[in-house]
Amino acid sequence: MSIRDNLITQITTNLSGHSQFGISTELPFSTSDTPLYMKNMRTVFVDELQEDVTELYPVLDGNDVMQTESTCVAYLAVDAKNQPTDIQTVVANLLVARNGVTAGIRASDVTTELEDDVILYNIEYNFTTV
Repeated sequence: MSIRDNLITQITTNLSGHSQFGISTELPFSTSDTPLYMKNMRTVFVDELQEDVTELYPVLDGNDVMQTESTCVAYLAVDAKNQPTDIQTVVANLLVARNGVTAGIRASDVTTELEDDVILYNIEYNFTTV
């Protein structure tokens, strides 16, 4: 399974107790210049995985040690006027979903944006493997 698939599986597990929220397996593409996560509020969308491979240690025999840094972003939009009472717990569960991915270093961070009357949570997952 890919990192994105593992992340979606873990998010699904983590949100199973929150019936007001869902997760989509679709990519968060836009229709009519509006991203799907803005049209389908309370649904988590996980973007494509971005990978950056760099040389960590050069080795004389040519079998250099490579480091892969993978980044994936999840989006969740909620109504700013009528926020769910458990939104903080949901965001915390999204942040710990990083533990469902096998990697040397796992990190996650959340940022919020306010657009009109919608709060958008951007959860960025970073994974480093050697």
